[in-house]
Amino acid sequence: MTTPASPDIVAPAPSRRIWWVLGWCVLAVFFAVAAFALPWKDVMAALAGAKWQWVALAVVVIVAGWPLWILQWWLLAPAAHRPSFARMAQVTALTGTANTSLPIAGVVAAVGFLIARGRLPASAAASLYAVDQLLTGFAKLGVLVLAAWLVPVPDWLRAGLLTLAGVMALFTVAMLAAAHGGELIHRLATRLTGRPAQFVHHFADFVAHLEPMRSPLLGFSTTMLAFAKKAVEVLSVLIIQVAVGIEPSIASAVLVTAALSLATMAPISPGHLGVYEATVIFCYQFMGVPLPLATAAAFLQHGAGFVASFAGIGYLSWALPRDERGARAL
Repeated sequence: MTTPASPDIVAPAPSRRIWWVLGWCVLAVFFAVAAFALPWKDVMAALAGAKWQWVALAVVVIVAGWPLWILQWWLLAPAAHRPSFARMAQVTALTGTANTSLPIAGVVAAVGFLIARGRLPASAAASLYAVDQLLTGFAKLGVLVLAAWLVPVPDWLRAGLLTLAGVMALFTVAMLAAAHGGELIHRLATRLTGRPAQFVHHFADFVAHLEPMRSPLLGFSTTMLAFAKKAVEVLSVLIIQVAVGIEPSIASAVLVTAALSLATMAPISPGHLGVYEATVIFCYQFMGVPLPLATAAAFLQHGAGFVASFAGIGYLSWALPRDERGARAL
């Protein structure tokens, strides 16, 4: 999606082209396998027999989770630079739209929108995103642990859980050490000259904005919001189960959410298309769900998330022109 304030399009770097090629190759492989491996007649029958009112409810639930994201990022923004709630809604809508449509958008899109639309300094935008990724990691780790407790998860998921736990432990220690070492970093910057001094000064600014890592109440609140967002994902999976006729199961819904948390960490294909569906199908097959129902659930679940993203697009189509008119009136 482009906005009225979009900069001129720049040709993608070679590394970006590689990711694009890889993403489309993943899609090609998925469609080739799907074309021959899936019982399309039964899948279409399962889709035709779906209860679409439940699919619509899943869309509503996903959209209802969006304010949790807005509130979390609003709280994570440094108090001295915190934008309005409405402007943070624009930032999250733009970020969500980019992540839905573009592979490898991730950190570049999020930090860029925080700077351009949220009007945060670069160091504040980077610190917000770093803490957000830490909290997102906690939420993913939590749902993985819950899945391992509820069901005998596949070996690859258990290995992913252990790997993520190790990474999160190191990341947490590093972030806490940085957040509480601001004075030491500032003293180091005063003793350096040239580019090393500039780098340390920028890092000191980044560290100064890690307020949630120094405030237990703020850190706890934003962590609970991260877990609440995961709870919304689990609820939407449960609703889709009802929609396609799968017996509702919290255990399988948690397993699907946990597996997606790992499978979509590397944004290879546009909107995780192919990777998302394959992960959901695998999880339901692991739980003994017939392939046609598992496939229908995968398509409808991903589709519900895609349709829900139009709420952000609709908000942007109203808010961005309104902001421009306000800016011209000043």
